[in-house]
Amino acid sequence: MADGFNQLDQRLMDGEHDEGLPAAYPPRPDTDERPIQFQHANVWARFALVTGVVSVLSGLALLAHAIAPTRLGVIGQVAVSAWAGASLGFALLTVVLVIIARQTDSSDGGRRSVGSGGIVLLLCGVLCTVAGLVIADGHPQGLIKAKDVDAAPIGSAQAMSKGIDRAVGVCSSGWQEAGADGFAGVSDFRFCASNKIGYMVFSNDSAASLARGPIRSQAVNLVERYGGGEVLSESDIRLLSGKRWVVIGNTDQMARLRSDWGGHMDSLQSNK
Repeated sequence: MADGFNQLDQRLMDGEHDEGLPAAYPPRPDTDERPIQFQHANVWARFALVTGVVSVLSGLALLAHAIAPTRLGVIGQVAVSAWAGASLGFALLTVVLVIIARQTDSSDGGRRSVGSGGIVLLLCGVLCTVAGLVIADGHPQGLIKAKDVDAAPIGSAQAMSKGIDRAVGVCSSGWQEAGADGFAGVSDFRFCASNKIGYMVFSNDSAASLARGPIRSQAVNLVERYGGGEVLSESDIRLLSGKRWVVIGNTDQMARLRSDWGGHMDSLQSNK
């Protein structure tokens, strides 16, 4: 009996109990037992997608700015060069990220499909940017322009004076009538010496159109004559004009008044 147990123990130690028995957990034929490799290329490709989207959005903003700059609020206030720089900068960054993604791809030789989404997006961004720059160069005011606003109260001299005072400050010296013998069709010409600003109202559109040239050429003399002898530099004088009115003053005054009355602001050298 003892010899029988000893033989059984020996067989168990030698592994003979496995003979003829299937393995407990055989490997599945579809199981990949190689070590897991993280696809770092996917991370870089995703970054490329993000920068490509930013490039497209910047290009679209530039294109919209070129088409209708006066109807876009904050977007229209950003310079064209800023949108172009953002779009092209992120497009270049997208190229760099795509190159990194393909270089770090774990597959043999890298896959050409890695980062293809970023490439498509950057191409769209560049096309929008180029189209926007072409439109902006050919149409500086945009393809879709804002409606001309002409809100000057030309029917009343008092309303004209008060409107200017509200925009640029009260005229401490008082508004004085000025002679307009050298300008045909002028129905009212008043000047404020303390603020060095004056306006003319014309009897009809034709007279206003004909008088703009002479007013531009004599603006410096008009400011000197009616502004208390103090002279504004020619580069600082601006003309703000509507259909039947013209206001003469400095750049800051005309910018403030334009926000209330509209009109077109020009420098004295704009048509020279």
